[in-house]
Amino acid sequence: MEFYEIIILLITGLASGFLSGFLGIGGGIITIPVMIIFLEGKVPQENLFLATSTISLAIIVLSSLNASLKHIRHGNYYKQAIIPLVLGSIIGPIPGNYICYVIDDKSRITFFAVVILLLAFKILWFRNKDDNDRASFNFWIMLAAGIVMGMISSMTGLGGGAVLVPLLTVFLHFDIKKAVGISTIVMIFTAASGLVGRIYTGVSGYLSYDVFLPFFLTITVGTLFSARLGAAFNIKSKSKNIKVFASILYFIVAIKMIWRVI
Repeated sequence: MEFYEIIILLITGLASGFLSGFLGIGGGIITIPVMIIFLEGKVPQENLFLATSTISLAIIVLSSLNASLKHIRHGNYYKQAIIPLVLGSIIGPIPGNYICYVIDDKSRITFFAVVILLLAFKILWFRNKDDNDRASFNFWIMLAAGIVMGMISSMTGLGGGAVLVPLLTVFLHFDIKKAVGISTIVMIFTAASGLVGRIYTGVSGYLSYDVFLPFFLTITVGTLFSARLGAAFNIKSKSKNIKVFASILYFIVAIKMIWRVI
C-alpha cells in the first residue's frame, strides 16, 4: 500500500468514526465509496461492493463500540429500547445475508443509494419536530425496526444506523440525539451479526486476508481517534442541526452512488 493511500484511508477513518459518533450511522456511507475506488482491480468487479461492505462491517464493530462508550457515559440513550432493538438487529442479518447473495452487485449499489436518498428526504421533512417528550416504547415496533436495521446492515455494510435513526425519530418519536446514542450501541451487535453471516456464507471466496487487513486496520485506526469526538459533538448539538447535517450528507452520497450505476 502506497503512503498516499495510507493517508487517504486514515482520513477516511477519521471521517467515518466522527459520523459514527455524531449521527449513529456507522460511517459506511463514507468508507464504502472510498474503498470501492481503492479496491477496483484488486477484487472481481461482480464482488466489489460485497467485499467493501464486508470490510465496512468489521470497521463498524470497533468504531461503534468506541463511540457508544461516550453516549452511555452521558446517558444519551433510552434503556427501554436496547433489548428489542438488539434482538431485532441480530435476527435481521439472517434474511439480509441471503438476499445479499441472491441479487447482483449493481442491484446492491442501487438499493444502497435509494435507501439513503429516501431517508434524506424523510429526515429533512421532519427536521422541525421536537420529540423529547413523546417517545413511544412499543416492543414489537422496536423489534421490527431492529430487524430492518439488521437486514439493511448485512446487505449494504452500512451498520444499519442510517435506517434505524430515521425509523426511531419518525415512527416512535425518539429524540434524535438519543436515537443516535441507541443506534451506536445497537450497531455493535448488528455489524457483528452481519459479519458472522458473511464469514459463514464464505467471505474468503471474494475477499482475501491480504486485501482485508490493510484496509481494515488503517481505517480503524482513524476511527479510534474520532468516534468519541463525534459522540461529544452529538451530545452538545441541537437536534435540528443534526437532522439537517444528516440529510445533506445522505443526499450527496446517494447521488454519487446512483451516478456510478447509470
